[in-house]
Amino acid sequence: MRSKNLSENRGGEGDSPILLRRLRKIGTVPDGFHVWAPRAGTLDDRITRSPLLLSHVLLTFVLAISLMHSLSLADDFRIETKVFVGKDKSSVSQTTTLFKAGYVYDYLSSPPNPEQVAVFDKQHGRFILLDPSRKLKTEIRSEDVLVFARQCQALAGKSSNAFLKFAADPEFETDFSAGGELTLSSQFINYRLQTEPANTPEAAQQYREFSDWYARFNAMSNPESTPPFARLVVNEELASRGLVPTEVQLTISAPSKLGRMVAVRSEHHVSWRLLKRDEEKIADTANQLATFKSVTFAEFQPTTGSKR
Repeated sequence: MRSKNLSENRGGEGDSPILLRRLRKIGTVPDGFHVWAPRAGTLDDRITRSPLLLSHVLLTFVLAISLMHSLSLADDFRIETKVFVGKDKSSVSQTTTLFKAGYVYDYLSSPPNPEQVAVFDKQHGRFILLDPSRKLKTEIRSEDVLVFARQCQALAGKSSNAFLKFAADPEFETDFSAGGELTLSSQFINYRLQTEPANTPEAAQQYREFSDWYARFNAMSNPESTPPFARLVVNEELASRGLVPTEVQLTISAPSKLGRMVAVRSEHHVSWRLLKRDEEKIADTANQLATFKSVTFAEFQPTTGSKR
C-alpha cells in the first residue's frame, strides 16, 4: 500500500498547543480593530438589534462548548520510552510522557545532562520548556514551529541532494500484518514498528497530535536532526488504524556525501492510567511553571545539550 505524501494534507495545520491552571495569557487587540465598549441599553437589547453581535455571541458559545467537549474527551495515560542507538544495549535517553486533561508533560533524562521538561499546550498554541536545574522557562509558539517546518520543507524540496529532496515529501511502501507489525519502506528511510491498539480513538488522536508537533519542534530545536516529515507519515498511518507504537526501529541510509547511516530503536511502554507519582510530578511542574524565571529561547538554549 502506498502512503500519501505530505502535499495530500498531513500538516495538522490549524492545530495549536498549554496554559496550566493559575496561569493566564494577556490578550492584545490587532491593528484595525476596536475594543467593544458598553452602550446604553441592556445586553439583550443590543443582541436583538444587532444580528452581527448575536452571531458573535452564538459563535463564542459554540466554541466554548466545543472546547469543553474536547477537553472532556481527553484521555489520561502515560508512555515510558527508551532510545537505543545501533546495537547498544544501554539506552541513550529515557522519557516519561504524561497525558493529562488535554495537556502533555514530557520529561527527558539523558545522563549526564540534567532533566529537561517540555509541556505541550495545544489549547493555547505553545510549548513551554523548563530547566529545573537553572529554574528557567521559555515558551515557543506552535505557530512559529509550523512556520519553521514549512520553510524547512520548502528548502529541502529545492535541494539537489536526493536524500533531502525525499525527506521533504516522503512516500513509502506500507505494509501492516495481522500481528500488529507496521512497516514503511523507501530507498532512504525505513520504519518497522510493533504496535498495539490505543485504549480509545481519542487517545490515538492525542498521541498523533503530540507526536506530530513534537517531531516538528525537535527539528526546529535540533539543527542536526533530519526533517520531520517522514515521522508525520508514520503518525498518520498509526492514527488511521487507531494504534500506538510499542517499538520503533528506524534506519536512515543517507547519500554518501552525508557520510552516515543511522540505526535507532525505541521501546515504548504504554499504560492507560496515570500513577500517583505521575500526578505528583505534574503538580511539581505546575509549581515550576508559576515560579521559574521566563527567558527567551536563545537564553534558554545554550545548556540544553541533549537532543529532545
